[in-house]
Amino acid sequence: MEFNSLIKNNIYSNLDTLEITSDFFLSKSHEKLYYGALSKARTIQSNLKLIDVAPKVWQKQYWKTFHCASVLLQDGNKSKGELCRKRWCANCNRIKTAEMVNSYLEPLQELQKDDDLYLITLTSKTVKEKRLKFEIERRIMAFTRIKDNLRKNHNIKLIGCRKLEITYNESEDKYHPHFHFIQQGKKEAEMLLKYWHKHNPLASEKAQDIISIDANNKSLVELFKYATKEVAKDKINAKALHNIYVAIDGKRVFQTYGKLRKVKEVKETKEEINQIDFIKPNYEIWQYDNTIKDYVNAYNQELIGTQQITYDIENKKQRENREQINIFSNGK
Repeated sequence: MEFNSLIKNNIYSNLDTLEITSDFFLSKSHEKLYYGALSKARTIQSNLKLIDVAPKVWQKQYWKTFHCASVLLQDGNKSKGELCRKRWCANCNRIKTAEMVNSYLEPLQELQKDDDLYLITLTSKTVKEKRLKFEIERRIMAFTRIKDNLRKNHNIKLIGCRKLEITYNESEDKYHPHFHFIQQGKKEAEMLLKYWHKHNPLASEKAQDIISIDANNKSLVELFKYATKEVAKDKINAKALHNIYVAIDGKRVFQTYGKLRKVKEVKETKEEINQIDFIKPNYEIWQYDNTIKDYVNAYNQELIGTQQITYDIENKKQRENREQINIFSNGK
């Protein structure tokens, strides 16, 4: 059933009283569920590929993510879905990032009041899969030794957080584990870089980076989201991606150091609760259908209208592109 027909069948009610957030969404929660449904579709596609290449001991974990938030229980104007909380689930990673922002943003802002903050990227040579796990452990140990050395021998106490990220070079079949840091103090950042070179003499100097972080809150939030994302996996083949998850299994990819502590302990939620204020309150069960990237009920009615919205968005983009081409052509 198409999205527009839901309105005709009175599934959607009092739409004229809702604030329209854009040309395509009936409310903010409608927009959130739309992008969540697309994210779930991408996660399903990725996990099916992981299941194909993974041994049985891992397949069960990937199947759990495949079923993450597959059913939404509507209770009045709210919906609830169970979460898998796996690091290879895009939706759960989004929720985890929000939890971490709530836990660490205020302490980071307090650090920034005392001194400047810096984003530091520290890398070393790429490695083959058989050395990946060892190399991750070696680099974590290298940072621990640098931190202890600076504290004991230079009276410098490093304060901040670090994030492990792993990329993959398919042409060379090599992996690139590296760190992103949010570090307080320019001197501290430079000393961290200096001693990183001593522990990684083969690392390219051009590949290391120190950038001062903008003090405004929005920039810090966006940077923190970047620094806490789980794994860089753009266009990585399934086998390589599975190798990355095996290598980081049981490891903390995000960790604080020094006096940086959570402002509050946020309980890891096992369920996601959303407002569904764009349809009339009801008691309903919505099942995810990956063929249409939407949730449907027993009457085959769609919750979000994903296909229609996607079609409308693409049409608008095409019209805007044609208008820009016309403007450019007329200008010439």
